[in-house]
Amino acid sequence: KAFYWYQKATENGNIDAQYALGTCYENGIGIGKDEASAFYWYHKAAENGNEDAQYALGTCYENGICVKKDQFEAFYWYQKSVENGNKDAQYALGTCYENGIGIGKDEAKAFYWYQKAAENGNINAQYALGTCYENGICVMMDQFEAFYWYQKAAENGSIDAQYTLGICYENGTGIKTDKDKAFYWYQNAAKNGSINAQYALGTCYENGTGIRKDEVKAFYWYQRAAENKSSNAQYALGTFYKNGIGIRKDEVEAFYWYQKAAENGNINAQYALENGSIDAQYTLGICYENGTGIEKNDNKAFYWYQKAAENGSINAQYALGTFYENGIGIEKDEVKAFEYFKKLAKQEYPNAQSKLSLFYKNGIGIKKDEAKAIYWYTRAINNENKNESIIEKDYNKAFEWINEVEEKECENATEWIKNALKNERVKLIPYEELINKVSLHAGGFGHITKSFWTKTNNYVVCKKLTNTTDIKHGLLDAFIHELKIHLYLDYSDRIIRCLGVSLDQKTNEYLFIMQYADGGDLQNYLKNNFKNLTWDNKKKLAFQIADGLNYLHNENVLHRDLHSKNIVIHENNAKITDFGISKIQNIQNSTVYIGNFGIVAYMEPKRILDPKFPYTKSSDIYSFGVLMWEISSGYPPFKEVDDKITLAISINTGIREATIPNTPYEYEKLYKKCWNQEPEQRPTVNEVLDEFEKMGFSINNKSIKESVKENNNITSKSQACDKSSEYIQSSDLSSNLCINIEH
Repeated sequence: KAFYWYQKATENGNIDAQYALGTCYENGIGIGKDEASAFYWYHKAAENGNEDAQYALGTCYENGICVKKDQFEAFYWYQKSVENGNKDAQYALGTCYENGIGIGKDEAKAFYWYQKAAENGNINAQYALGTCYENGICVMMDQFEAFYWYQKAAENGSIDAQYTLGICYENGTGIKTDKDKAFYWYQNAAKNGSINAQYALGTCYENGTGIRKDEVKAFYWYQRAAENKSSNAQYALGTFYKNGIGIRKDEVEAFYWYQKAAENGNINAQYALENGSIDAQYTLGICYENGTGIEKNDNKAFYWYQKAAENGSINAQYALGTFYENGIGIEKDEVKAFEYFKKLAKQEYPNAQSKLSLFYKNGIGIKKDEAKAIYWYTRAINNENKNESIIEKDYNKAFEWINEVEEKECENATEWIKNALKNERVKLIPYEELINKVSLHAGGFGHITKSFWTKTNNYVVCKKLTNTTDIKHGLLDAFIHELKIHLYLDYSDRIIRCLGVSLDQKTNEYLFIMQYADGGDLQNYLKNNFKNLTWDNKKKLAFQIADGLNYLHNENVLHRDLHSKNIVIHENNAKITDFGISKIQNIQNSTVYIGNFGIVAYMEPKRILDPKFPYTKSSDIYSFGVLMWEISSGYPPFKEVDDKITLAISINTGIREATIPNTPYEYEKLYKKCWNQEPEQRPTVNEVLDEFEKMGFSINNKSIKESVKENNNITSKSQACDKSSEYIQSSDLSSNLCINIEH
């Protein structure tokens, strides 16, 4: 209605209405935003003498709003507006004279117009007048007068003036020093968004300036300012992390913020990076090498290993040797690699001694010398090199063992499937019995479909392995690995069961056939049903997962990738699925992918920065604790965190999700025990089940069919685990499969 009546008024020649109509178009009041129309009506009203429109027209010309930038035209309209008494235009005219906008620079006239506007109540002019008096711009320097105008502007809401007033009170500029008032004004400005004030407030809390010393609050305000790109605050935050002030000590996070500050030109941060903790430099190298929470970058990994190595880190020196050996992040140089390994070998570094042995044996970076090869191999064994400890101490046979490892080839995976079917170790499901196929995902094996199995009158899930005749061994071996794990396991209601294998004779494509879950994965189930779940429902889901995990651990199987996409719901009951990277703990001749896998939020914290940290049953318990929290909240952990390196570092330093209000105490207490930072302090799965029994949930013997083996699809464990290997695959059927097989 306002727009309507302004429009009507303009039709009658009302000048003020012309200006008002311009503001409506500019701000979208009663009509869609239209800068061109806004300019038109400002111009109309300005020509008719409206001072506010003249000022608005000046800003249009100065900033190029719906008209080509024209500083001279901007100055002209500011001047016209001033002649008609507009105080905002007086301030604008001052900035024109100060900065030479549309007129030659003239500080005296700038001061004059700032003073006129300030006296008329313009807060920006009041602040500008304060800076003139403080710095002696076209007026004798006068700190008291400067303080007066800063105070006027601050009281009228100028954020810059509030921060500056804090400085005046802290340093006694134009007023008696008063730390309490300095804190007061910093706090006002900080809460209003001043980045400089946020940093200053951090220093107040850190040093107890005008407020009781509080390192936690100091950390908070440094963090606020750092996130707003204050290089000083970023450096301060790095120092807090480095020394454990107001936060748990974290060298990696310290380096992260030093790096941010250095990029923004902070000299102290640049020095700290170059001369900082060798452990942090080495750890940063690991992060970049493995892509742990940060984009993988071999060049940066090399740089930080080199920095740590120069500062004396023997681990970094070894890493540099491997980089030169393999040409990672630097041009391949086997001679330099040899020199690094030789230097470390003399310092009794076992891995380097083992490397040196191989270099001498194969003539890598040095002339072949079998005697020296055997000598260093012997030294490595004597130093109990973990990689060599399983070797019998027969040095004449040592190189025979090495050659066996190097020459060993992959088992022909296709032949394994054929033999397994021929010997009835795996059930063959006729392809023609699978009808009404519906595509679900395009996964690492090929296509994931839902099919109807006519023989059982039930839906099943099919993982179709495509192009088996030409495919790499790694992908096919991964297919077999998961099949072997299923064959190893007895039947349990708490896991998704393998039903067998099918083969499309027309295309020569294998299909892995599994039970179908009607409720989808746990993550989506919670998303769609959470509001209807009672606490008994939530406890039941958590208990069922623990029950399934108990079954796996009793069979000495480590799942190693428990998260809400690998738990599925069938008839409102939870089942564990996806054993692509599971490991049979007591199979000593199998090998494990060395590195990180899975989703960071659910991962064993100790493995986040140390991929060699052993994965044990307690690691599954940690993941289960995170799942318990997710069931209590209805959404995945740390869902708002996009920065993986920050998340990885936070978890590794003990940060966890906050407890959801109204969570039963005994439930909260249990999942916090499960996600304890230290593996040895976590409960076993049996202890977890004991706690659920206290909550009223216990194992129903009918739900677990012990040692049930069906001749048509299950075989003995000794057969199933023959020549078993571990593989990396995606934890989600819809994700791509990554394979790394070691033999």
